[in-house]
Amino acid sequence: MKPKKIWLWTLSALHSLLLVGVSLFVLSLPDTLDDEVFLITYTSLFRKLIIHDDDKPDSKRFLFVNVAWEKQLIPKNDKHGFPIGTQAITDRKQLGKFLQILNQKPDNHQFLFMDIFFTDSTDQDDLIRKELPKVKNCLISYHKDKNDKPVYPIFKAPLGLSDMESDRPMVIKYKLIQGDSLKTTPLLLYEKLHNINYEEGFLWDYLGETPILNSFILDYRIRPYNVFEDTLYSKVYLGELLSLPAEVVHEFTKDRIILLGDFEDRDIHKTIYDKMPGTLILLNAFLSLESKDNEVQWSFLFYLFIGYLFVSVKIFMIKDPLTQWVERKLGKDSFMVALLIDVTFFLVYLAIMSIISYFLFNIHLAILFLSFYMYGLLLVLSFIDEWLTERRRKIGEQMEVFNQ
Repeated sequence: MKPKKIWLWTLSALHSLLLVGVSLFVLSLPDTLDDEVFLITYTSLFRKLIIHDDDKPDSKRFLFVNVAWEKQLIPKNDKHGFPIGTQAITDRKQLGKFLQILNQKPDNHQFLFMDIFFTDSTDQDDLIRKELPKVKNCLISYHKDKNDKPVYPIFKAPLGLSDMESDRPMVIKYKLIQGDSLKTTPLLLYEKLHNINYEEGFLWDYLGETPILNSFILDYRIRPYNVFEDTLYSKVYLGELLSLPAEVVHEFTKDRIILLGDFEDRDIHKTIYDKMPGTLILLNAFLSLESKDNEVQWSFLFYLFIGYLFVSVKIFMIKDPLTQWVERKLGKDSFMVALLIDVTFFLVYLAIMSIISYFLFNIHLAILFLSFYMYGLLLVLSFIDEWLTERRRKIGEQMEVFNQ
């Protein structure tokens, strides 16, 4: 191999490694770019709804308990403590009764997640305060305020952060560790059920010995339709459940992960599959961890390296066969046209890489940022090459004059 080609492939390989690192960094960010939203939406819909690659988790594993219409009114005070009216919260008395029934057989259920934010005290809190510490395998939600400071509930219990942490109105990605070190509910649920601990790393983090991404695009395995319109999963209103004998409630909850939250009224978020309850989004993040959607596989890193290697060769060749063909067809004045064709090439090439990555590894790639980076790099290298070529031409003319 000629030295020039050796340098070309060596430089391209080093650049490819750089792009792999950049990709891991971009994937770790909590938000996505607009072009990614479009690609993520339509590739996901195609996969789920057209080719029906949509395996569902075990339908007997979960019980969805809806508290949307279990309300009680309590006084509402302003920030100075003066009463300004009333507010509706989830009925504490009903919740206390449900916990009391669960505690009659504490080992009956597998896990209880109460996606309810207990911030206000009422005169009906005694039963919850008595029963909640007795519940085995339990998490209740807490949130952050507008300054990203944790706001904890009034009851003592194992807590999980249940925020989405996204600047856009649509929930696309989920971040496992938020703030400095706040573990989210899906991560805590996974750690407790599988007895595996999370550890932070440099390019990626670890869940046990598995390298993972802290932030990842959600793959919604269970959607509202599966819970509320078909009969695949068990769902019940809390009032209906409490109207049954305790023995029947124990049958409903036996060996199940119980998800108790507002599935219809307030805790609703926009996703690529339209509106979805926050509790269901958190569950899907947990299911993504179980399915290793955010695992950093060596095969994935190798795939990125090879994909970036070939596009890097095109960049460092500057006038690759595609650019040369455009110039032959349209003339040398078509330099800018060739560059515009190049940026289109980068977009299409990286979009194809992202689609393949999604189907093989369930990971979408950031294509717009990388496309414009590659286009900018090629533009700079092209102008440098043109300047050097012109410089060499002028030096050659001066040498000819000198030799004459």
